[in-house]
Amino acid sequence: MKKLLLFLLFAFLGLSFCANAQNWTQKTDFGGTARYGAVCFSIGTKGYVLTGYDGVNKQDFWEYDPLTDTWTQKADFWGTVRRYAVAFSIGGKGYVGTGYDGVNKQDFWEYNPLTDTWTQKSDFGGTARCLAVGFSIGGKGYVGTGYDGVNKQDFWEYDPLTDTWTQKADFGGTTRSEAVGFSINSKGYIGIGYNSNFKQDFWEYDPLTDTWTQKTDFGGTARENAVGFSINSKGYIGVGNDGNPKQDFWEYDPLTDTWTQKADFGGGPRFYAIGFSMGNKGYIGTGNSGVVYKKDFWEFNLGTDYVRFNYFSDNFLIYPNPVGDILNIEFQANEASLTKVELCNLLGQVILEKTFQVQNGENNFTFKVNTIPKGVYILKVVGDNSFTKLIVKE
Repeated sequence: MKKLLLFLLFAFLGLSFCANAQNWTQKTDFGGTARYGAVCFSIGTKGYVLTGYDGVNKQDFWEYDPLTDTWTQKADFWGTVRRYAVAFSIGGKGYVGTGYDGVNKQDFWEYNPLTDTWTQKSDFGGTARCLAVGFSIGGKGYVGTGYDGVNKQDFWEYDPLTDTWTQKADFGGTTRSEAVGFSINSKGYIGIGYNSNFKQDFWEYDPLTDTWTQKTDFGGTARENAVGFSINSKGYIGVGNDGNPKQDFWEYDPLTDTWTQKADFGGGPRFYAIGFSMGNKGYIGTGNSGVVYKKDFWEFNLGTDYVRFNYFSDNFLIYPNPVGDILNIEFQANEASLTKVELCNLLGQVILEKTFQVQNGENNFTFKVNTIPKGVYILKVVGDNSFTKLIVKE
């Protein structure tokens, strides 16, 4: 009886995790030590992570190649060891500045990946600070908000061609630190954060008019220490802290000014993580769970926009079970659609997946499972009433 109860408990946990992690894939752990408060940026097809805190402030710098899923250590950041800095990229260069190394920082640095070298640039135009936000739009960089002993509201533009800072219109919301920022096409966005309480408001910046416009509040709870990035023409915010570490992940559509909840981050609740995007994929890693520092690293894949369908569950057949090499899936759908079948282990990790073109009416598909070892798995079919079933592989 105890073995049966333990089996059912693991099966339940696996079902829940698999359902929540459908868009996330765990990649090779970050190449440095487990840490939080690091910064990141991407240049072309490579991602970069540096600084942070693992018990001491850090200075090491790492490059991630998604094609080989490998990390390579690069030249250490030439500024002092620190955490809570800002970073962004413009063209083929990376930029890092501000932060905290025991005191708040104002220095600002440029990284050239072709020569693997750092060059010090003009100090950030505002006061020395940490916990600010930074992003780029076109050929300019932007840094604002943060903490210099008090929470800040000022907002600055950096021109790499002249190596100069210009103060722009103050951030449209209240003073704050630990906010999140990113850009979508020709607009910038800053939201959430902390100033005496957690924030939920969200603002759009237009550099052409130097104006801020309040948009729909962030779709999740008010929070701080989240991550944000953009993919194509949409923004994404996830994880963070609202009094407890968070795991939820949200998509923002600027055309409709609406938020849509996506699959929870696959690595579990955390705050002070790093997040960036490359092409059609996003990446989140490191951070603080509230218990331990993290070094795991995860990829978010938008994939295909799978159309969900209705089905008659009493006509949904999966056989044989136990299965040898081929699993048969039969069901009746009410409409044509594109859907996906995932096979997960009991830890919730996707082992196999396959996309099907569903027709209105009877559907019969086969799913090859000959490459996986013997054991118990969870089959998940995406639908309005997402169907899950335990499968035994012989």
